[in-house]
Amino acid sequence: MLGLLLVTVGCGGGGGGGQGPPPPPTPDFKLTVSPTSQSVDAGNSASVSLSATPLNGFSSQVTVQVTGIPANVSVSPSGITLTPGTPLQVTFTAAANAANASANVVFTGSAGSLSHSAGLNLSVNSSSNGVPVRTRYVRLDTTTQYFGWVNQHWILYHASTGRYFLTDPSSNQVVVVDAVSETKIAIIGVPGAFGIDDTPDHSTLYVGTQIGDVYAIDPVGMTVKKRYIASEIGPYGYLASSTLVLSDGRLALIGPYNGIDGTTSISVWNPADNTITTYGGFSPGALPLPCNLNINLGGFARTVDRSKILLGSINGGGLCELDASTGTGQSVSSGPALNIVTTPDGKYIIMPSYSGGAVLYDTQTLVTVAQFNVPGDIFLVSADSKTLYILTDTIIYAYDLATQQLAGWVPNIYVVPTGAGFAFGPIDSPFLIATDGTGLFAGPGEEGVGFVDLSTLQTGAVGTQFTNGYLNPNTGPTSGGTATRWTNPNQMGALKSVYFGSKQATAISAGSGYINATSPSGKAGPADVYAFTTDGGMQLLPDAFSYGPAILEVTPNMATAEGGGTGYIYGYGLGPNPQVTVGGGAAQVTAFVANAYGVAAPPFPLQSVAYTIPPGTSGSAVDVAVSTSAGSTTATGAVTYLPSIRQFPLAGSTLAQGIYDPYTDLYYFTDTSQLQVFSRTQGKWLSPISIPAPPGPAQRLWGIALSPDGSKLAVSDANAGAIYILDPANPTSVKTFIVGSRSGFTINPCGLAISDAGNVYYMVIVLGQGGGADQFFKLNTNTGTIFNYGINGPGLGLNDAYLRNAISSDNARVFYNEYGFAFSIDTATDKIFPALDGYGCCYGNYELALSSNQTQFTATFYNYDSDLNGESYYALNDREILNILYVYGAKLSSDGRLLFQPSTNGIDVFDGRLGNLRTRISLPIALSPNYDALVEDGGDNILIAITGTGNEIAIVDLTSVSEPAPLPYDENVGSRKHHLAELGDASSKEPSVRRNPDKKSRRQAMQSRTVPHVTRTIVPHPQ
Repeated sequence: MLGLLLVTVGCGGGGGGGQGPPPPPTPDFKLTVSPTSQSVDAGNSASVSLSATPLNGFSSQVTVQVTGIPANVSVSPSGITLTPGTPLQVTFTAAANAANASANVVFTGSAGSLSHSAGLNLSVNSSSNGVPVRTRYVRLDTTTQYFGWVNQHWILYHASTGRYFLTDPSSNQVVVVDAVSETKIAIIGVPGAFGIDDTPDHSTLYVGTQIGDVYAIDPVGMTVKKRYIASEIGPYGYLASSTLVLSDGRLALIGPYNGIDGTTSISVWNPADNTITTYGGFSPGALPLPCNLNINLGGFARTVDRSKILLGSINGGGLCELDASTGTGQSVSSGPALNIVTTPDGKYIIMPSYSGGAVLYDTQTLVTVAQFNVPGDIFLVSADSKTLYILTDTIIYAYDLATQQLAGWVPNIYVVPTGAGFAFGPIDSPFLIATDGTGLFAGPGEEGVGFVDLSTLQTGAVGTQFTNGYLNPNTGPTSGGTATRWTNPNQMGALKSVYFGSKQATAISAGSGYINATSPSGKAGPADVYAFTTDGGMQLLPDAFSYGPAILEVTPNMATAEGGGTGYIYGYGLGPNPQVTVGGGAAQVTAFVANAYGVAAPPFPLQSVAYTIPPGTSGSAVDVAVSTSAGSTTATGAVTYLPSIRQFPLAGSTLAQGIYDPYTDLYYFTDTSQLQVFSRTQGKWLSPISIPAPPGPAQRLWGIALSPDGSKLAVSDANAGAIYILDPANPTSVKTFIVGSRSGFTINPCGLAISDAGNVYYMVIVLGQGGGADQFFKLNTNTGTIFNYGINGPGLGLNDAYLRNAISSDNARVFYNEYGFAFSIDTATDKIFPALDGYGCCYGNYELALSSNQTQFTATFYNYDSDLNGESYYALNDREILNILYVYGAKLSSDGRLLFQPSTNGIDVFDGRLGNLRTRISLPIALSPNYDALVEDGGDNILIAITGTGNEIAIVDLTSVSEPAPLPYDENVGSRKHHLAELGDASSKEPSVRRNPDKKSRRQAMQSRTVPHVTRTIVPHPQ
């Protein structure tokens, strides 16, 4: 009966003809914003959640338009696309000069013929006495000394998103700044990011790097889309420091700049099919550089229509315009062509003349259109192509391009570099400028980016020209009322107003070389100080006053549970008598430094507090707070505790290097005349292994290596000139090979590696002779023969004892670091293969490590894949380079994602691929500077550290340190090709890759700034 009823219903009843089932409901969506009311303060951001709820099986993407946004308020993301059921955060950012407003913002979502809306009541809160200018300096923690480099393309304005993209090679990143709010909104990891340009449709940004790779970035999602490895650009590889996108989609690439020196080659490359044409340099098949610009290329730009490449000589050899389609060029004599400026309408090229003026050339013919005197040689042009701006330290001058007459001026920003230099100000160095088209120009400088508003010019006589200044005192309570003063040695006009943040100061006065002002009330934290004069002058002092103490960074941010190490707090207003609490308990303050940078003219009033890290509970993250008479501030979860170390002393020992044997589950350490043996499983020292002493000088066991199959243990004797071979399973039988000599000068082995076949690859210390001696050898322990690779070593005497190497698990390659020059040797052919990184001996250090899964390699503070394609280098900010001294012994986690760099008082943990510091770990013990401070087991992140003078070891458990996620854009991991030609052959005495040791490299300059060079002395050698 039930079946009959279903049939009857399905047929629509009897009698009168059939009727189909009702149609399914139409798919649709509902647009929702939460909350429906929001407020945002001027200079800040606020967010809402926007979502499209699917109805009746709706699954299409929803495109959303936003209308009704108040003036000086931006929305991010600028282009909104919703996936049904997935909420999206939408952020409104109000500029510092945004006015009070109450707006009905409407979100309208569309999908095909469907359209729905949702409303938001948005309130903008502005201060009635806000700073009346858009000029601002924003500290970004960038570390590049921009004024000391040749590069026209540090910064790019992306109109579609309203964002500035700023490259910072020293910190391995591209920083994204919102133009409206003038605030940092994102960081994109791009190792060595240098020259940047976008495609004609603005869908992609291309970035050349100091590594030589090229990265493609999505400017909307602010993510890397693809990495082009330098060795795979073209058939022979090409190191590209800067990129320009041409009209046909090809990229113009220029070779590595070397600090403030120029470069020698350019290429035109098609990323779609990897075809390339190279001009200059030494690549196979390279064509001569056009226009006879054969050395020291500096300026590198393109015409507005993207059809031609503009090249200039750093030595004043002229300007060359290269047609990218034909490869032909035309040239004109000019002054030093570093700053090649084109007008946005494409009509003119503007360059400095020999006489110091400005010259306008016709873009098509390079005929001189005009020449006139200007007070500088750093140029930029207005968006309407009518005004030429000349940048000086304190003033930006404007000239009418049609009449070549002075049209007005605007005060510049003056920020002192941390390092001594010849240029000041975030937009007072060549090649730094980008504009949003509204008259707001931005350029990078010391630790940040500066914005100067050129939309309104001052006329008449130039007003007060301010330089830098430092408030005394530079801190006070949030209630205000702090009487401050700062020096102003230059002549100045009458003082008009002074602002602390967005509020005007009181009791302002100027005279006798000082400016006086009493702070108004303000928000806790740092505030910029502006001073305005009636003659149009303006002084901007970034972060000059701190309302109460302000913490910028707590480092180290990890410590072992017993505490006892030294911590540092960096910030503003931390003194003079700070009190520190950690996890709510008082910590002992050991030092306060009022000028943490320790230079005569620091850019900011950075201060530091040193304190003793108290004990804590493993796994806990605790707050760090600083209190002064002006207030207090807290860094939440600033210190995380790790498990306590376990210490195992060994009285009388001087351990140099250790190695883990996975076949015996034991650790072996070189001591003066015997091998010390440690069992982590048993937690104790075992009986040592005796090494019979050869005739001659006293022993000093130094390097130690295990063959990949675990059958052979090799030990070098850095004083008796010997290499010892033994079987770990039968350590009583030791073979001795004398490989050193004392004929006129002394040779002793140091670092070594051994293959399963018994070949020992070793380096030597040479004493009694200057540089130029061969220092790389192979010992065949089956025949006793020694093979000389003919490679000149660093030649640095006892310091060369820190040379080390590593062999791959398949015995195929041995990896080396010749004090900055990384290379590998093919064990089957004895061919030498260099790293592709534009670097060479001897500008680095002796550091070296290979990950146990063989994918990552590090040398001289650089990171490589195992084919020696350079990937990144160590990057720390300007605070993190203070109070740190590294010792040798870097190790990589088993998959290479983490890099552990020991220091005298802890371990720095870097991203093994991107090179950035992830965490700094404090230890209560000093790590040994003898040779190799860390030992890893190739499996977990539990390290054994050699400590003190080599008379103790400590187990350091770092298993809780998080690893970075895989890089989603790097699809080539594990399958990279090595396109490098070998260096010479087995009989080559002088590999062709050798660099000029007298020429300072860019990387040396970088390391002297970001990574303190560690000068070490080998443990004394008995003679």
